[in-house]
Amino acid sequence: MSSSEERFRAWARSRSITGAYYVRDHRFEKMSDGTINVDRGSFELEEAEEIAEMLLSSNPISHLGAQVAIWEKNGGLLKMVLVAAIILLIIVVIIVRR
Repeated sequence: MSSSEERFRAWARSRSITGAYYVRDHRFEKMSDGTINVDRGSFELEEAEEIAEMLLSSNPISHLGAQVAIWEKNGGLLKMVLVAAIILLIIVVIIVRR
């Protein structure tokens, strides 16, 4: 476990709710109900620790997995899928009309 991971775990498990913690441009915020918000997506403590571990990893696939998990929790993934579906529908309609 790296020192960055240890510092994050110490911050996450501390009782105080002071300030945000940033890991690779992602904002982690403790909430009063015990959850941790990551970029406006709510995670349990263990999930947030896993996300931070994935973000601190040197493996780019882990970074992508963490990013997708964050998008899923904050609603970004759903918006991207809807936009992609609309674009595909438009393309299909254009092709069918020809």
